[in-house]
Amino acid sequence: MRAVFLLSVLMFIMTGCNMDAFNMMSQSTRKDVFHDIKEGAPIPSGYAELTIVSSLKTHKPGIYPFGSKVRGTPEYVLSFNLDGQNEMVKGFLSAENREKMGLYDPEAGVGVRYLFEKTIFLKAGAHSLMVSLPEEKFIEKRELDLKDATSNTLRLEPIYGQINPECMLGVGQLGCRSFMAGIVGFWAYLNGSRI
Repeated sequence: MRAVFLLSVLMFIMTGCNMDAFNMMSQSTRKDVFHDIKEGAPIPSGYAELTIVSSLKTHKPGIYPFGSKVRGTPEYVLSFNLDGQNEMVKGFLSAENREKMGLYDPEAGVGVRYLFEKTIFLKAGAHSLMVSLPEEKFIEKRELDLKDATSNTLRLEPIYGQINPECMLGVGQLGCRSFMAGIVGFWAYLNGSRI
């Protein structure tokens, strides 16, 4: 019982800290860091092109009576903040019923597939990036260094939550993660290399 109480207090403290970070991330303090591009536009001198892309899966809306009302709907968005400029990206949704592929497949089953994609121009050089799925209450922070006149891709791969209480104890790790438990973070790859 004491362990459950301590875990609840820890979750409350972490949620409070995250709320401050979410508030900071969701506010644009600048508007000059990046801008949208017109299709086929050449990269201006002194700038780099960055495409942020993520493919992930959630459960269908309404599957849990007291759970998220946003997962599986168009209101489920990807948010990123570059050096103080914030952007919310809506995804392309499609229903998905995926058969299990191999022994461990966190995306097997019936759900909703999202594809998020945004391409921008920003000044070449070093940048601080924060990215999140606001519904999931996490923020990933990364540093980017983009060279002049280059085209770059930042791919965000989901880290799904754990569905089995035994996973919390470190027992039975194989098959513990599933899209049904939400997303707890991202693996980030810039031009194919993990950052």
